[in-house]
Amino acid sequence: MRKVLTLFSLFSAFTFSITLFAHPGIGIVMDSKGNVYYTDLEHVWKISPDGQMTIAVEGVHTHQLHIDAHDDLYGEHVWYEGEATDKWGYSVWCLSADGLLEQTVPPTEGFPENNTLVRDLAANSYYAQKDGKQEVLMVETPDGIRSRFSEHRFKHIRWLHFDKHSGDLYAVDYLQVKRISPSGKVQVVADQLKEKQSPFSGVSDHHYLFGLWTDLKDNLYIAVYGAGKIKRVDPSGNIETVYQSEKGWSPSGGMVGPDGSWWIMEFSSRNKTRVKRIFPDKEEVIFNQI
Repeated sequence: MRKVLTLFSLFSAFTFSITLFAHPGIGIVMDSKGNVYYTDLEHVWKISPDGQMTIAVEGVHTHQLHIDAHDDLYGEHVWYEGEATDKWGYSVWCLSADGLLEQTVPPTEGFPENNTLVRDLAANSYYAQKDGKQEVLMVETPDGIRSRFSEHRFKHIRWLHFDKHSGDLYAVDYLQVKRISPSGKVQVVADQLKEKQSPFSGVSDHHYLFGLWTDLKDNLYIAVYGAGKIKRVDPSGNIETVYQSEKGWSPSGGMVGPDGSWWIMEFSSRNKTRVKRIFPDKEEVIFNQI
């Protein structure tokens, strides 16, 4: 059975076109009370346990979200000033569990090198840093001390995910997915994920793989945006397709809830975002603000 919940947005859009940003977000998280937050690149939305949708943070362009052990929600805001100055800027914000919204990184010119949105349980944050034609994986402590986390040289890290159960990091490194152990050892866990046909025209290799997430059974899920599919890698390394988006949609992020429900964030060919919840009994609910 499928239900579709809709909510018409009464808020104005960004002053710039979303087409300036050629890829969707991956940010979808759940707090300890069962509230789900996700980004549609214009606002951060909240889905309460009873299914009600509201805007949690208005007018922020964030691709990722992080929620800590205190239910404090973090995101970024990235903007482009236009061709007159050709300048980009960003800030990082936090919505506390008691509803206080404040900036943790003030408006800064350029792109965020480390937006602190991929963190481990000790609040260390991880990010990619250019090193010639390749990249290295860096770690920053809560005290601001930065160091290289792994000796491995990556081609181009697109997204990172920290698995709080195993302590491993996972990285989308161009068209590969790699696991980085707490000691910095790197292993390729998924390769050859590109398929011949794409649900959208013009999806580049650069934007082919998106969000990563894990479950309590040590399965890894990959949003293969370029193929419109979600692939699962089991602990033995077997890869299978476990979800196929409907025509006009493609998965960009997701998570598995405590009850085993799948929460899948999808992006459309018309630059719209929706979230689908699939219960263990296969019942579906679609949350769509359009």
